[in-house]
Amino acid sequence: MIKKSDLFKEKNLNIFTPDGIEFIHFILANIGYYQVLNDKSHLTAQAREDGLKVVEILCDMELIEVFHWGQETPNISKTNFEKTELIAFLRKVWKIGTETHEFDGLPMFIYKKWYLDALEKKGWTIYTNWKKFVEEEIGDLEEWIEEVRP
Repeated sequence: MIKKSDLFKEKNLNIFTPDGIEFIHFILANIGYYQVLNDKSHLTAQAREDGLKVVEILCDMELIEVFHWGQETPNISKTNFEKTELIAFLRKVWKIGTETHEFDGLPMFIYKKWYLDALEKKGWTIYTNWKKFVEEEIGDLEEWIEEVRP
């Protein structure tokens, strides 16, 4: 199972790019799924559990929020889910075996404004090399996130 410390390893750092979590398949790609052509590892129960755990960790860190509920929007009566409700909702709509194109109909995520603003204040732009930026401008990303959190 994925742990918070795993997300801060160099191989997974792209999960923290401003667009690294928009779609669930982006989350999976940024933690090691989809690494070779025709890779089907994202179809597994393990991929689903790892993806859900990443969402849970990022929610615990108060970094992300849902900005689009996908095709389920008409079927939900509220959109201000607590973390446990969000994970339960995702378990319901994210079936094991979901193909890449089907993730487009599931909830989409965005990093919270305070995080994006803090990155921009440090000099990040859409043209910035993320890993070089983290290394040269931020250093310990986990520590920096804690320091800039409102």
